[in-house]
This record gives sequence, C-alpha cells and structure tokens, in this order.
Amino acid sequence: MLVRILGQTTTQAYIAAKEVVEKCGCTVFHDSMEYLPDMELDLNIAPLLTEKIPLDVIKEPRFGTLIFHPSPLPYGRGAASIKWAYKRNEAVTAATWFWADEGLDTGNICEQEIVRIDHSIKPRQFYERDVIPALCRTLERCLSSLKIGLKREVKQQNKYATFDRKEGL
Repeated sequence: MLVRILGQTTTQAYIAAKEVVEKCGCTVFHDSMEYLPDMELDLNIAPLLTEKIPLDVIKEPRFGTLIFHPSPLPYGRGAASIKWAYKRNEAVTAATWFWADEGLDTGNICEQEIVRIDHSIKPRQFYERDVIPALCRTLERCLSSLKIGLKREVKQQNKYATFDRKEGL
C-alpha cells in the first residue's frame, strides 16, 4: 500500500505515524518521489491536522483520507480537544481515526480507542505519553484492515456531537 502522510514532518504525531506505516509494510509516499503512471496512491493519513484539507486531496487516494482526532468523536469536534477535556475535568478521551469528508471532524469513524485521562500530569505530557501510543495502536488496526480490503466506516451520531473552539481556553 502506498500511503501519503499529511502534515508537518517534525511533529511527534507525524514521526510516530510514519513508523507505524513502515512497520505495517506500507510505502510512505514523499512529495519528492517521482510519481509514475502505474503508481496508485492508496491512502492519505493526517496524524496532526492544523488546517482543512482541500476536497480534491481528500478524494485523491483509492481509499480516501484518514484523519486523527484525540477525542471520542462525535463528542469533542474542533480544536484543542485535550485541553478542553482537562478543563471540563473529564475522565476519558479517545484516539479516533475518521474518514475525511467536506465537514469538520464529521466523517465516518474507522477506528477508536478510549484513553483514560491522567489529571496528575499536564495535557502535553498526557498527549505524548498516552495519546500518541493510542494513535499508533489504532492506526495499525486501520492499516491492517485496509490491507485486506476492509474499509471500516461507522457513521458518527450527530445527536451526540459537540464542538470545541480554540477560544475560551
């Protein structure tokens, strides 16, 4: 499988996701690679997204584009979901990979794992210690399914959706 990773290459999420992609036996597509006519991009993944992806980029790969979000979608859509979970003193969050669509954090869920929040450490430490490993475990399950032709899609239940804004923190 040929996988393109979207985002900043220096982030911990990007580096961890790249390791998982390679461990799963997939090829990481680099923008510097020569795109040959017989090459077909199978999947985009976005382990840390800071801006909306254009629809043509989302739809380009054979399977589509998976985006990581550190909340139990549809609850906690939007920015800074871990900081919001800390502010609301929530017991859990989640590592969620969902299929990109035209909306913001609204696509069908491919894989999700609940993560207990440790309020004795700062949100950044929690992200690095607990969320990144969950990102890796769930990505590995996504890739394993796709490699055998199974594209998991669970529709988000909009009646449970919330949206966190960056303002107000």
